[in-house]
Parts: sequence; C-alpha cells; structure tokens
Amino acid sequence: MKTIVTISSKGQFTLPSDVRRSMDLKKGDRLEVSFDEDLQRITLTRVAAIADLSARVSSYAKRTKPVTDVDAYYQTHRAEESKP
Repeated sequence: MKTIVTISSKGQFTLPSDVRRSMDLKKGDRLEVSFDEDLQRITLTRVAAIADLSARVSSYAKRTKPVTDVDAYYQTHRAEESKP
C-alpha cells in the first residue's frame, strides 16, 4: 500500500486512516521510526506493548514451585545427585 503525505511546518504528518486500520493502530500505540540513508527510506514499525512482551516471554518460562525451605531443597537435590 502506497500513499502520499504532506509534511507540516512542524515536521509532522498524518498517517492515513487506511494505513492505521491495516496495521491495527490505536490511539497511544507506539511506532519505531528508522531511516536508511542509502535508500532514503523511512520505515515505521509497531513497538510491542509491555503486556504483549510479557505474555510472549511467559509462554517460554517454566512454571515452578518457589523454594521455601532452602535446606530441604538442597538435601533433596544432593540425594538425587548421589544416586547411581
């Protein structure tokens, strides 16, 4: 999708509504702006929200029971290590 925008006197432009809809952008969403000097090209990339990143990372993490008795934990693991 290509469109033409006009830069204001303050260096701002409006992202057209069809582009916002295609990217599912809402008020408050953040975009990363990168510029390729060789190609003279600007790229806009959605910045993931913290909640999205947290959910993604949590899906890789194992859910484990917290250790409340350190001595018992070490005794259990030492006993397992000494088994042939």
